[in-house]
Amino acid sequence: MFQQAGHKVYSWSSLSPRLWERADCIVWFPDDFQPPSEEVCDWLESWLWDKPGRTLIYVGRDYDAAWHYWQKVEPLAPADQQAEIRGRKSSARADFLLARRETPKSEDCGWFTVKGKYRPRKVRTLEGRAEWLEGIDPTKLEIELSGRMLPSSDAEVVLSSQRDMLVSIEPWDESQSIVVANGSFLLNIPLVNHEHRKLASKLIDAVGEPGQTVVFLESDAGGPPIREKDPTVSLPSGLEIFNVWPTNWILLHLAVAGILFCFSRWPIFGRASEPQPRPPSDFARHVEALGELLERTGDADFAAARIAHCRETLRPEQRAEGRGKKRRRLQ
Repeated sequence: MFQQAGHKVYSWSSLSPRLWERADCIVWFPDDFQPPSEEVCDWLESWLWDKPGRTLIYVGRDYDAAWHYWQKVEPLAPADQQAEIRGRKSSARADFLLARRETPKSEDCGWFTVKGKYRPRKVRTLEGRAEWLEGIDPTKLEIELSGRMLPSSDAEVVLSSQRDMLVSIEPWDESQSIVVANGSFLLNIPLVNHEHRKLASKLIDAVGEPGQTVVFLESDAGGPPIREKDPTVSLPSGLEIFNVWPTNWILLHLAVAGILFCFSRWPIFGRASEPQPRPPSDFARHVEALGELLERTGDADFAAARIAHCRETLRPEQRAEGRGKKRRRLQ
């Protein structure tokens, strides 16, 4: 959707100097129920202060699309698959509830305050800025809240539901940070919903004019690493390339194919022996030598004339003897 809006989109896995210089907008879906560490917050805040017009979008982790997916496909599945789908749905729900136990009961990271108490509910009403509400039918939303996120004192809530914050925007001089409660209307499965796509488009519009460099920050639990230098990419050399997948498998198959080709093309059985030389009295060698000399001239007419002359000067008895041999072969 960012690309369709005219932005350049990349992905990155660490907080590095190249990201600092390159990105106009950082979109971060953390795979961690804990709020960002102090070091990560300091890096991103300094990045926001460094240049005007930058945007940080942080999407909370307190939602899991796997359970939502199995819930959607269960009514459409054949009867013989219902039990399997119910089992997978229950397993996905249990995995999510087990993972979110890491969510703190209450913790302030500066951008927002996490309230980790599990109070699930579905969002069916919206309040907020007029431009965020325009064209949205709240009754068709499938947004879900598990815990809650409270905005910072400097942030403005631009989208909420029954006083629960969904989206807030905080200015950082001429830059901004946008905090989204969770990904229940931004992940792949929820984006099937038309109303969710409308909200996602409004989030993209809040970034600013098209043509910006948008970087999706990918991280595991614990947050992205902070690097003083960008990692250099070096190509493997020599035998090291056999340890790189899939190059190692490709080269292995090529090597086997080459060995089989050699055995089929140039088989050697036993000790190699030199072929016997052809005797000088072999008339065929004279014919071959004469043909090579005529070929070197590069003159087809001259070669044909020489052959015709040879036939005309052949002795009559030799021509008669040749015709007799030909008749005997035909008989």
